[in-house]
Amino acid sequence: MSARKTVRPWFCRHLVWGAAAWLLLSLPAGLAEAAGANPEAVAKVVRLNKEGRQFYDAMEFSLAEKSLKKALEIGEAAALGDHVVMAGTHGNLGVLYATGIKNEDQALFHFKKALELRPDYVPNKEMSSPEVKELFQRAHSEMESTSAASVPDTTETSTSSEGQLRCPAATVARAGSALKLRCVAEGSLSASEVIVYFRPGHGTFRSRKMSTESTLDGSPSWTTQLPAEATSGDQLFLYFEAHNKQGDVLSSVGSEENPTVVGIRSGDQGSEEAGSRRARRVDEEGEGGEAKAAESGFWWIGLGLGSGIGYAGNKNYEVYHSQIPKSGEAPLGYAFASLGQVTPEVGYFMTRSLSLSLQGRFQYISQPASNPIAPTSISFLARLLYFSSGETVRFYIGPILGGGYQGFRLVISGLTNNKGQVRTDTVAGGPVVVGAGGGMSVGLSDSWSWILEVNGLVGFPNFAMVADFNTGLRVRF
Repeated sequence: MSARKTVRPWFCRHLVWGAAAWLLLSLPAGLAEAAGANPEAVAKVVRLNKEGRQFYDAMEFSLAEKSLKKALEIGEAAALGDHVVMAGTHGNLGVLYATGIKNEDQALFHFKKALELRPDYVPNKEMSSPEVKELFQRAHSEMESTSAASVPDTTETSTSSEGQLRCPAATVARAGSALKLRCVAEGSLSASEVIVYFRPGHGTFRSRKMSTESTLDGSPSWTTQLPAEATSGDQLFLYFEAHNKQGDVLSSVGSEENPTVVGIRSGDQGSEEAGSRRARRVDEEGEGGEAKAAESGFWWIGLGLGSGIGYAGNKNYEVYHSQIPKSGEAPLGYAFASLGQVTPEVGYFMTRSLSLSLQGRFQYISQPASNPIAPTSISFLARLLYFSSGETVRFYIGPILGGGYQGFRLVISGLTNNKGQVRTDTVAGGPVVVGAGGGMSVGLSDSWSWILEVNGLVGFPNFAMVADFNTGLRVRF
């Protein structure tokens, strides 16, 4: 569906919903009155009406017509007669022809059929647009004043060319909510898979393979649900491709250069009309202005555990320095960070690919028996992280700058004091700390991720280096 389609007034999006409300409110009476009706056929008709409403909401009027006419076919084949679902289906078609397809004759015909089956049928107040109100009143008046034959149903079911993929999408979605998408095959489209490409705001498109299912009339269709992060900006850009087994594109809806645009609105402000206007403006003017700021950020927090190994580049022993003669010093070299560190973190995604965070490094050092040494080290590290594209697994890398109380510490063993006793001590790197880090984020759900990372840190002016290996969880909100 092209993003250039005109968005109809707000009441049009509720017209068919009004018919559904009437249908559902009347359904118990209809069921009681037609106890012998085929319940399976009734359920199919109700589901096809719902499917037609979904297509109507997406302004795919030909597909809505197809679903509603299929509902009539099933009802007639099952001899549902004047069952309430049949009257409701005719009422829905009347609304569709009055406001969507713009065929007055067909609108009058179906309103009259609804009244023939159910003389008490009255459109819901939400359906009382000028077009519907006028045509329904005309149908009612003509039925009262004449017994002439109704206008025959001569409109052909709208079909697309053979091999056509149709992927209706809502013009507006709610921010932060998962978005369900659906494609159907028109004609003899023999696709082995359908892929949706999407991106919130600017950036690169991500892809997702859609799952196969069948509609009630047996036509193939494909569905998927985009994660909540897809609706994190002001607009969502989409296009679809149907592929054969060799990977060739059989049919497409939109393209990377001309995608479908879905406006995003927050839960407590704006409106569907405002979101649709934003989508149309981006489509008409190109990606600029609002589109450059479409990727709204979000906060996240994390908690990790880890340990490290490093290079002790100084001999400034912190506890027993005065007791260790030069002959008892250990050579410069590799050393461990003892038990390890806890790494709480808070961050903010400025774009989908770029995040700024502040990570704490609370190091705990186990104490040797009868040989107390420095027990902790505390530092805070500012990190700028660049994330790769991807859905479940994303890699990231970025610089680190920070410092704190003694930066970080390494444990040095095998020291000999002036009494010939063997001691263990610590040396500090810092208090200024610089470095770089990288890792892997594995999505566990829309909000939670598992993290596996390595940070390489260098301390000044007390020179030392450490490689921290951390793992933990992050949650976004």
